[in-house]
Amino acid sequence: MVCTAARSNMLARCLRSLAGQELPRSVQAEICVIDNCEKGSAQAVVDELSGLDGWPIHYFQEVRRGIPFARNRSVDVALDRGYDWIALIDDDEQACDGWLATLFEVAQDEAADVVSGPVVRSYAAPPPSWWKTLKPIDGPKGTILTEAPTNNTLFARKLIEPEKYGLRFESALTFGFEDIDFFQRAHALGCKIVWTPDAVVEEEIPLSRVTTTRLLQRAMSSAAAHAFATRLRHGRRYSVLKFLPKAVRRILGGAILSVSAWPFHALGLSRGTHFHYKGRLRLMRGLGNIRGLTRHLPDYYATVDGH
Repeated sequence: MVCTAARSNMLARCLRSLAGQELPRSVQAEICVIDNCEKGSAQAVVDELSGLDGWPIHYFQEVRRGIPFARNRSVDVALDRGYDWIALIDDDEQACDGWLATLFEVAQDEAADVVSGPVVRSYAAPPPSWWKTLKPIDGPKGTILTEAPTNNTLFARKLIEPEKYGLRFESALTFGFEDIDFFQRAHALGCKIVWTPDAVVEEEIPLSRVTTTRLLQRAMSSAAAHAFATRLRHGRRYSVLKFLPKAVRRILGGAILSVSAWPFHALGLSRGTHFHYKGRLRLMRGLGNIRGLTRHLPDYYATVDGH
């Protein structure tokens, strides 16, 4: 399953990497593209690549804009088409050789319901020193997880089967965290989630996503989504007790650090710049927590990064 929105070039590279995947002859696979764009921008890409050697490519459209709507459309498609296993990859990623075969093999070997693998990121420009880049989990095959993302994951049909767990992506989480929330709930229901370091995908990070503005927006959106998802699952009182003290510490500490480092940043000193933006980052996370608690939610994904 590939959810996409107005990133035709990235999608084409992703689909080509999927067309080259190999599986045992006893396993059949298809590629489904969920286009979350009213203009149907992915249709031409699917039409162009449908003749490639490899698996069939199917096109579906979800006009309600928002990641969880597209992901729930993929759930509907998987159920309608009778898939036993569903693999998820993002449109800005490319699957390395053996990716899907490895996910499937690990699922069988570990008797797992969900298998997640690493994402190797390629940045169009180096991110600033104050931004902590995500690193893959440091663990061997079969490491037990309590959550997973949707950028490199295989899961069993029973997670979404109405007669079994019947999970759906939370439609209110249009600004992120819908994938973590989905698999956290799967774990809570007793589903076994495991890690494998050997099923690798590569992700392109465009220049626009590593600008200062977008990085700070991402930090706020992520913090808001975490707080809001907790409120949805555990109620207002629990989420306020959990996130309000953290938000206050982040806002006060971030403001103090940012302001105190600003003169050195203004003088062009690299350490001053580093700590100035470290403070701003902490401040944005605190404000994000507050926005998640108050339902004054950001819209980070309204801007499409990449093409």
